[in-house]
Amino acid sequence: MHAAALLVLTALPLQAQTDPLPDFGLDSAITCLAYSTVDVEQNPASAADRAQWMVFFARLVAAKSTEADVTAFPALFARELDFYRAPSYEEGTPATPAEVDEILTGTAKMCWYEALAAEGGPFYEG
Repeated sequence: MHAAALLVLTALPLQAQTDPLPDFGLDSAITCLAYSTVDVEQNPASAADRAQWMVFFARLVAAKSTEADVTAFPALFARELDFYRAPSYEEGTPATPAEVDEILTGTAKMCWYEALAAEGGPFYEG
C-alpha cells in the first residue's frame, strides 16, 4: 500500500499537465490502481506492462481527489486491495473460480476500455 500512496504523491505534479483526463470516476480509478497493484504482486513479470497503467491511474486519483478523498484514500485503496487479493471463490462469494475470473476480466476491461483507451489515456489513438 505504501508504494501506491507514493505513486499517488508522485503523480500530484502531473495534474498541471494539459492532457485531458478521461471522464472516469475516482472510485473506478482507485479500483483500477488496486487491480494493477495486485496483478504486479501476483505476477511480477507484469510489472513493466502495468507501470504505465499504475502511473495513469495514480494521476487520475490525484487529479480527481478532494482533500477529503486524499484522507480517505488509504482506507479505500486497502479495501480494493483486499478484494482483489482475496481468494473469493473459496469463501463462496462468488461461488466459483469462473465467477472470480469473470470479475477480474470485467475489471481489466473496464480499466482498459473506459480509461486507458479514452481520450487522454496512455493508449488513446486519434
